[in-house]
Amino acid sequence: MHKCVTETLKQRAQNLSMEEAASVPLVALTAWQALVEIGRLKKGQKVFIQAGSGGVGTIAIQLAKHLGATVATTASAKSFDFLKEIGADVLIDYKTQVFEAILKDYDLVLNSQDNKTLEKSLNILKAGGRVISISGPPTPEFAEAIHAN
Repeated sequence: MHKCVTETLKQRAQNLSMEEAASVPLVALTAWQALVEIGRLKKGQKVFIQAGSGGVGTIAIQLAKHLGATVATTASAKSFDFLKEIGADVLIDYKTQVFEAILKDYDLVLNSQDNKTLEKSLNILKAGGRVISISGPPTPEFAEAIHAN
């Protein structure tokens, strides 16, 4: 990891409460399970990680880059410098940009938002791509409702 990134992460860690620090292993495990165990993310693939400046997002971006993936993410513009430092390749300002108009042919999406965002995420996948959701559907009922079964 780049020295500047390491220092930034150390500074952020010093500002965590004990409760926040205790959540880090769960956040990291969530990112690992989504990208590695379920998503089977591989070197050279493209992954879209929603809410990159959040807890799961910051860990998932670093993990995806470690695995050799190209990483796109959404966040507010004020987080862009930090997200670039930790490995994000494509940065989308969720306040002013529409991710589904920018991204295409992605291998994997890590959904952490609402059902509407989940539906839009399906449109950026290439054939055989996967969506892993940590905030709700996809469920069999959701697949049936959008005629994806």
